[in-house]
Amino acid sequence: MPNYDFLFVDESGDPGYQLDPNSGHLVSSPYYTTAVLHVCDNSIPLLTRHIANFRFYRGLYNNLKIPVGAPEFSRFVGPVRAMAEEGGNIWASVVYLDKARYTGSYLKPGGKRPSDPIRFRNYVLRRLLEFHFQHYPLLSNQYDLILDRFEMTAEARENLLQYLAGNWFLPTPKHITHAASAYVDGLQFVHHIANGFAGAAVGGSAPIELSFVAARDLTNH
Repeated sequence: MPNYDFLFVDESGDPGYQLDPNSGHLVSSPYYTTAVLHVCDNSIPLLTRHIANFRFYRGLYNNLKIPVGAPEFSRFVGPVRAMAEEGGNIWASVVYLDKARYTGSYLKPGGKRPSDPIRFRNYVLRRLLEFHFQHYPLLSNQYDLILDRFEMTAEARENLLQYLAGNWFLPTPKHITHAASAYVDGLQFVHHIANGFAGAAVGGSAPIELSFVAARDLTNH
């Protein structure tokens, strides 16, 4: 049995809602997605080896940002999909929403819970983790939550930990770490899940390579 679980989280789109004062059109991203890649300590080497081989044979040594639909996207994601489907202790989930149609908390001005980008990001993260753990519980009794780095004060990080710890539907993470994706393979991979569901958020579809990812549309929830 695994001794530890690791959950890598990344987002695509920004957590704000900014309108052009003249046209009234949305100038921030039209969508928002957040994804989690869940890997146990005994499956981390499989992910690391795949990404190392992918980099070596293709001569790619920078932060991986492969466009959805490119042939390299399939070659990068496909082997991890196979490992996940074959019981390799690798799982993934994503939640997404169309900002124009979204009527929930913290995104738009007005309402009981008006616009607040930090609270919006934390709220969507909470919904993602609730959704993920409904499908994929921990295999160990502890986990780290690793977030792709974004600017947060020490107070904001502590508030996030307390926010998650106070939720009866979630196991409390042992650690919350903010890291740069440039040096964390799990974050490099989960970025492509979050980005891959951008089209699904606004009425399109996600690439077939991401069919192993549990997905939920939060637009009307």
